[in-house]
Amino acid sequence: MAEQLQDKVVVVTGSASGMGRAMARALAGDGATIAAVDVDPAGLERLGAEAGFTPRRFLALPTDISQLEACRRTIGAVVERFGTMHALVNCAGVSMAPAMPPGKQHPLNFWETDPQGWLTIQLINSAGAYFMARFAAEHLMRNGWGRIVNVTTSFDTMLGRGMSGYGAAKAGLEASAAIWAKELAGTGVTVNVLVPGGRTDTPFLPPEGRGGALLQPEIMAAPIRWLISPASDGVNGRRFVARLWDESLPPAEAAARAGAPAAWEAEAASATQSR
Repeated sequence: MAEQLQDKVVVVTGSASGMGRAMARALAGDGATIAAVDVDPAGLERLGAEAGFTPRRFLALPTDISQLEACRRTIGAVVERFGTMHALVNCAGVSMAPAMPPGKQHPLNFWETDPQGWLTIQLINSAGAYFMARFAAEHLMRNGWGRIVNVTTSFDTMLGRGMSGYGAAKAGLEASAAIWAKELAGTGVTVNVLVPGGRTDTPFLPPEGRGGALLQPEIMAAPIRWLISPASDGVNGRRFVARLWDESLPPAEAAARAGAPAAWEAEAASATQSR
């Protein structure tokens, strides 16, 4: 993929840690220019100091993506610095922690959650991704080529007890990907979903979720490299599970085995056929 990413400017949210950091590293390793977005300035500084990043091909953008105008300014800063942008990876997110009142433990019933914390989860995990995509889309369409990749979650997590805030936000982001893919069809800009495929060792995984085997954030590297590259041209409205990605196969074949329609398109098609 390296030669295909040399001229690509990629915005990665949540890139100071976890899966966002792993994907930023992987894309930079293939020559992409990275605009790193996160609320953690120190984490962004540490990322930019790593091997593989240079001042010419790296821009740290401390941003609270729950704020509409902050997202507008961030996309504007990317285009001002690099003259264009080619891809957006929406990875920034928070767990159920903001909705947990003091003294409460997971799993938490929806009527026990803190309403303002619940709203914060929606703003970061769903609305923030929309804000970023909303302002990125015009630049991607102007290029006639682009990528939007939304990181959601496994369906069992999305629909699990105690996940009312997180699940609702990720379900919204999943549905958004399917809708955006339809609306951008024919523009050269594609929208897809990437999930790790299980509990992943990231900073916001709660202590009670750390028992047993965990996936490592680097599991996202191989699929994101392919999704952002021109090798995935024409692939739109799909959901890929990183855990199912077989790196021993050619990327297109690995993608076919690890992919399915985004959101609930297959169920909707099945229901329509059964009427």
